[in-house]
Amino acid sequence: MQIGTRQLGEDKPVFIVAEIGANHDGDPVKAAELVRMAARAGVDAVKFQTYTAAELVADADRVVSWGRPGQERQETIGGLFDRLALPRAAHGELFALAKSLGVLAFSTPFSPEGADFLDCLQVPCFKVAASDVAYLDLLERVARSGKPVILSLGKSTLAEAERAVAVLNQAGCRDLVLLHCLSAYPAPDDEMNLRTITTLRHLFPQASIGLSDHSLGYTAALGSVALGARLIEKHITLDRDTDGPDHWFSAEETELTALVRETRRLEVMLGRSYVGVRPSEVQERRVSTRSLVLRHALPAGHRLTLADLAVLRPGYGIHPFERERVLGRQLARGLPAMSVLGWDDIGA
Repeated sequence: MQIGTRQLGEDKPVFIVAEIGANHDGDPVKAAELVRMAARAGVDAVKFQTYTAAELVADADRVVSWGRPGQERQETIGGLFDRLALPRAAHGELFALAKSLGVLAFSTPFSPEGADFLDCLQVPCFKVAASDVAYLDLLERVARSGKPVILSLGKSTLAEAERAVAVLNQAGCRDLVLLHCLSAYPAPDDEMNLRTITTLRHLFPQASIGLSDHSLGYTAALGSVALGARLIEKHITLDRDTDGPDHWFSAEETELTALVRETRRLEVMLGRSYVGVRPSEVQERRVSTRSLVLRHALPAGHRLTLADLAVLRPGYGIHPFERERVLGRQLARGLPAMSVLGWDDIGA
């Protein structure tokens, strides 16, 4: 599939998304710096979230806790969302900045109206959050856009995932990416279950599969690529020590740069399925594999026996698998001990 200027597929580079999310803290200036940071790291795209508290919760006065263990803070959920929301008026300028830096920009809407707004900004695709796998109106709206849809499956049952995919398909979605996701912040290693990526590839062959990674570090992201993930999404921050609900488990620039670098290196290493001698092995094969070698000096006309032969390095002589063809045949010429036998040394 095509997402903006990038292609997504089995033979294409992994699509790497820097999830800015709420780590701009509602500040468009900080959001712009995060876009610049992501571009320096070499990602394919940056992603925002487009919401207001009214679009998300009925119980805006509910008190929630967030933050690093031992440093938790409490706040009403409505106050948190409204404080961290990216102003709609800032979206266009930030998307333009990303484009100028060679990076795609899109966002996660949390309502059909939010999707309408983003459509007017000509986003290349839509992301649907794991929280909205069952939000039928939103699923139908993004599917009708005709643009690729990226759907995160965190905290969802398989039945919910299947229903959501069916709704998207019926509403016209033809390009779908499903993200394995553990919606815990940070995601514990022993619940990542990256092999789910292989399962999703079998269950949904019409979709590309990726990972929305909330774990610490980038081991999970690399593991997902090895298992066939075609898209990686990772939260980013300017500083993990910044006060806020998501900063402390997000990737700073050094880590994000390493993630991109090591993903590209892994792609090269994965290569293609091939059993055989590679160009870099030719010389090593010549000197470090084994050939048939004479144990002792022998005259011309001697008929070779098993006692005459050793199997030693180097490997440019007669292959050890050919030993039975050599036994009982005469030497075409006299040879000293430890001679590597070639076929021109063998007579009738």
